[in-house]
Amino acid sequence: MLMNSVFRRSENVVFRKIEGEYILVPLTSSSEDVESIFNLNEAGTAIWEKIDGKRTVHDIVDVLLVEYDAAPQTIKSDVTSFINELIEAGLIEVS
Repeated sequence: MLMNSVFRRSENVVFRKIEGEYILVPLTSSSEDVESIFNLNEAGTAIWEKIDGKRTVHDIVDVLLVEYDAAPQTIKSDVTSFINELIEAGLIEVS
């Protein structure tokens, strides 16, 4: 079911590049709540940028298969794990 789902980014999160690092900052957290800030690696950034409210999770996996030289199962696992983390953190929602 997750693979056919379409997600959009929450309006309550900001995506920024600061000193070479990409971060997600929920607007609902306080400035002292460092736990809620997500530092994204290259893969996380690539996934985040493709969550647009139009692509299914399967579509995102397909795009990343073209962009990265990695095993399909690895990419699928990384995408679904990251999507689940974003859902739990309230940073994305079903479109």
